[in-house]
Amino acid sequence: MKWQRLLFLGSKKQRLRHRRARHVLAAKMSGRKAAGEFSRRVGAILLLAGSLATAALVTSIGMDAILGALLYRNPDFTLRRFVIEPANKIGKGELVAASGVKIGQNLLQMSLDEVRSSIEKIPHVASVRVERHLPDTLYLMVEERRPVALLAPTPTAGTQLAQPMYYIDSRGFVLKPKPGEKLMALPVIRGISSDEVVEGEVSTYPDLKAALLFLREASMTPVRDGLDCSKVLLEGPGRFVVSTPKGGKIRFRASCLSEQFERLNVIFEYAETKGRTVQTVDLTPERNVPVTFLN
Repeated sequence: MKWQRLLFLGSKKQRLRHRRARHVLAAKMSGRKAAGEFSRRVGAILLLAGSLATAALVTSIGMDAILGALLYRNPDFTLRRFVIEPANKIGKGELVAASGVKIGQNLLQMSLDEVRSSIEKIPHVASVRVERHLPDTLYLMVEERRPVALLAPTPTAGTQLAQPMYYIDSRGFVLKPKPGEKLMALPVIRGISSDEVVEGEVSTYPDLKAALLFLREASMTPVRDGLDCSKVLLEGPGRFVVSTPKGGKIRFRASCLSEQFERLNVIFEYAETKGRTVQTVDLTPERNVPVTFLN
């Protein structure tokens, strides 16, 4: 019996050793399998990366040829016409010539920024929007400068003016009338030195800026019917004069126009209730405004 027990224990230990060996072998096989799977994934990734790199290289080399054939040398995108809106005094020929673009060019190869910049060099153009309207049209939306007054500069001593009159827009941009053009019926601003007037530039002269602001606001005030804004005379630093329809003179200062319009309205209402006609008003003092009447 003792012998049988020893034999049983020996066989049990042997079985445990065999089981432990199988576990070790299984673990080794599992590790090798995982390593092989990882290697296959890495290989696939490297193969994909290589394929993408090759495709990118081929695409890069052939992109110009592809674009050239499909877009830049495609006759479907040939410029055949210009559309310019809205109607304005600037001739279509002048705008097209200034654009630097010609019929027959490829519409997609044009730089719209360069076209816009070229057209905006025309003095009478305030701004322009340029668009491609495929397949064959270049669209120009042109904002023309609109003069609000005429400038009659005073020549400096010993000089003679080559240009007696200029246009000026609400932003202060000085424009030279076109040769032979009949001048528009606009308010005339006088009293500015020719040294302060530079064609094709925005004037920074403070009194001129004040006169332009006056012309814009005067048309919206209750006293507009009591002012003749056809002429504005710049008298000196911070002052300008306009007339009344009956020949009176109203002197303004360059600042606080709204306040001055209110004071002038009170004066006009007083004169109307008394049946009197205003001859002069000096609005430059902050208090005690001098007023004279014709009767």
